[in-house]
Amino acid sequence: MQLSSLQSHQYFIPTFIAIVGFLILLLFRTVFRRYWSNWLKKNPNSFSSAVLKITRIPSVYWCIAIALHFAIDLSDIPIHQARPIAKLIHVALILSIFNVLSQIAVMGCKNYLARSNGLLLGLVRSTFLIVGILISLSIFGVSIAPLLTALGVGGLAVALALKDTLENFFAGLYLLSEGALKVGDFIRLDSGQEGVILDIGWRTTRIKTSQNSAILIPNSKLSQSLVTNFNIPDHKITVTLPVAVGVQADLNRVERLLLEVIKNSTEDVAGVINSPEATVLFAGLQPDGNLLFNLNVMIQSFKQQSSAVSELRKRIFKSLLENQIPLPQVDPRIPVRT
Repeated sequence: MQLSSLQSHQYFIPTFIAIVGFLILLLFRTVFRRYWSNWLKKNPNSFSSAVLKITRIPSVYWCIAIALHFAIDLSDIPIHQARPIAKLIHVALILSIFNVLSQIAVMGCKNYLARSNGLLLGLVRSTFLIVGILISLSIFGVSIAPLLTALGVGGLAVALALKDTLENFFAGLYLLSEGALKVGDFIRLDSGQEGVILDIGWRTTRIKTSQNSAILIPNSKLSQSLVTNFNIPDHKITVTLPVAVGVQADLNRVERLLLEVIKNSTEDVAGVINSPEATVLFAGLQPDGNLLFNLNVMIQSFKQQSSAVSELRKRIFKSLLENQIPLPQVDPRIPVRT
């Protein structure tokens, strides 16, 4: 009976310490988060707000883990019983902290990197989790060096089995490190397919086409393809508009009219800019008997090209009609649709 009473007393004290410690830590947590929340109301910050939200539930677990740790240290529980429990608490606390850190790091990449991608975010998340796991293994006394050796031998067999997957993975790392292709870039492949990069993942790169469909390209294929990136060196692109007029047209007058159309369009046509200034080059007499001018104009971005070019063509045609510029003659050999 006396032994039972001693055992009850032995476990009662750490339980009491754990409960009291948890309540005290929970009080500090509540006060700190409330102060943080009030500070955010005066100094709005999306990143800090997200961190506050991410740590809401894990911080409760941290309070429990710390309270249990102090309770075990201050108790009379035999060391052979207390040590395994303490190690489990340490590991749970470390894994939870590194999981939260990985979420914060991923969120930081999304907020502060203009165009982050799935591969980068996956690497950031994996790095924090692997570090947390290695620290946890060291707490249990597991030597990391033999483990890495075993993983190296086993990794060779896995690499042979997953050759294509690893090839795409390292090709994605190459694309990521080179920086020539980023999420949001408008590209055109040597096969003629074009679109906006949605994501560079572990195996494939997703491209959104103008038809609102997605093209999945293996990273290894993309790294070996000839790719035109319309966002490098900047978003601006030069568009050449061929303008044909009749052979009786005044060359200098046509040139002035075309430049005037561009100058007037910079104010109300989205995407049309006149810096550097537009140029008109006379291409000469064409085989169909008409005169051809090439109007070179700068467009703000490739995404605005179609709408801007369409509006410019309408304005050019209207200007030619209003100023009675002879229109090009239709080649009789070309059938006309009715």
